[in-house]
Amino acid sequence: MARYLVRVANNEKYTPKDAQQVAATIRSILGSRESVSHFRVATNSIEFNMFARNETELNERKRLLTEKLFDIVGTRLLDVPSKTGDKDEALAEGVQFFNEERYWECHEALERAWHESKGIERDAIQGIILTAAAFVHYQKGEEEICVSILGRARTKMASAEGYEKIDVKEILKILNEILSSEKVRLFKLRISRL
Repeated sequence: MARYLVRVANNEKYTPKDAQQVAATIRSILGSRESVSHFRVATNSIEFNMFARNETELNERKRLLTEKLFDIVGTRLLDVPSKTGDKDEALAEGVQFFNEERYWECHEALERAWHESKGIERDAIQGIILTAAAFVHYQKGEEEICVSILGRARTKMASAEGYEKIDVKEILKILNEILSSEKVRLFKLRISRL
């Protein structure tokens, strides 16, 4: 059984609080609870894992989704070796995914850069990975878990204030605001130099 990451347009303007409702709707359309999992609601898209035995089954499930309600934005086969590339390419890709609210993919891309990093760069990248992981939980409607992980991200980012490729000070400022208010808000990463 192959696993795919499916992204559909969020035309109905669902929020992360609607993740369970979206999951129920998609499962109803596909007629199977086991065919999809891990629903995440972003501003402009909804993403989830979809399982299919073969290309025919995948195409039939995509047809059902588009016929009933959803415009498919992208489909990507998961569980394949991650593409290789240098650290800066992985970092740039991760930042792009973060800024597009594709936090799960951001986490995956930044893992490649993190493995090759040392010192404050490693801490900064790990802080962004933790932030992306927190926002994955937010997109699933799990705000308390998100805030908890953001606390760990802040700690990691605080040890990386001298990192120059990403505006760490701005991230710390935002994380402090979120943690003080316990109200999650999404933000974009600002690149200082890549």
